[in-house]
Amino acid sequence: MINKKVFQLIENISALFSLKAIDLGLSLWLIPYLILKIGLHHYGVYAFAMSLVLFFVNVLNYGFNLSTVRELAKHKDDQIKVNTIFNEVLSVKLFLFGVLYILFLGISFIIPKFSEHFNLYFFASLVLIGDLFSLRWFFMGIEKMKFITIIHLCSTLVFIGLILLNISKPSDYIIIPLYEALGMFISSLFSFIWVLKKYNIQIGFISFKEVLIYLKTHFNSFINLLLPSTSGVFIVFLSGMLGLPSFVGLTQIGIKLTAAFTTLNTILTNVFYPLVNRNNAMEFPTRKILNILGFFVSVMMFVLGEFLTRNWLHFETEAMMQNMILIVKILSPIPFLAAIVSSYGVNGLLTKYKDKLFGRITIIASMTMLLSAILLVPLYPITGAVLSFLIARIVYSALSYYFLKANS
Repeated sequence: MINKKVFQLIENISALFSLKAIDLGLSLWLIPYLILKIGLHHYGVYAFAMSLVLFFVNVLNYGFNLSTVRELAKHKDDQIKVNTIFNEVLSVKLFLFGVLYILFLGISFIIPKFSEHFNLYFFASLVLIGDLFSLRWFFMGIEKMKFITIIHLCSTLVFIGLILLNISKPSDYIIIPLYEALGMFISSLFSFIWVLKKYNIQIGFISFKEVLIYLKTHFNSFINLLLPSTSGVFIVFLSGMLGLPSFVGLTQIGIKLTAAFTTLNTILTNVFYPLVNRNNAMEFPTRKILNILGFFVSVMMFVLGEFLTRNWLHFETEAMMQNMILIVKILSPIPFLAAIVSSYGVNGLLTKYKDKLFGRITIIASMTMLLSAILLVPLYPITGAVLSFLIARIVYSALSYYFLKANS
């Protein structure tokens, strides 16, 4: 029995690591390719649009990767309970999709900064449809992460294939989100149908009243997942609202590179979360692993940042390259800070059902980032956004550490 659990743990870690390696490898290769084809300015416009739609995607997922994963991990062998949870999530997602899709199109049409690129934003809105049938939360809950890897790989390969075949000139930046949406939709729909058959899911929608009750009950989990998972896209969005498209591109590239260095922490957090929920004795050893690895990765990012940036990206001027290197250096503490949040917040406070407390911490950190960005981006157009991101992460990790210790 123990050997089976160890094997499953290793399998889940390997699956998520493969997923992230493939995703980041292709994404990091795609960035310089797109800059070469469409230019840094158009890449910044595209990144700005995607930052908005990805925020909506995270709202659509309404904390399922926390609250639903926690419930599925405890009841994955109960067919009736699994069926109930599946239908609750599907009903809530359909309701949120209807509201969010109309809202997104309305914003894109009414606000001048968006309406001048309406075709781009319309294609970006299709990403919401692509994510509607995503079952990442389901596979995490039943601890079958290998399926997430397979599905995401299919989606990414479709996206990359369409990019290579059809993106050749600057004006093509408009249709990049369409290809991303197609990749997501095809892979998500096939996996959705497969899950229905494999796990004998009988679809039955809950009432509108029950949907509202669900939204209210799981609001704290929603906040706890939304704000941290969208902090990167949100700071890119703020950079676009307050700065120039080329600076948006630099900010987004910096955030993506930071995500690459934070990959191991993200993987281990997702694997450890259901594990710690089932066995509290695992809290301390998993915390130690996360913190040590996070510190080591941050040091690596600082030391290797310039070398990696120069060998990965090519800009028209040396000044732009120096700006990119500076952004990477500023963001280098993030992997360690993310590990602190994971070990003391997600796998600490949340596993003790301190959802409301962690939600308040998350809101404070997010408001800190917003206020910092409003103050710093106009003063420092190139580095203001990433400085705000760093300040917010410091606040987030410090409060997570303090309140777990205070509640132990």
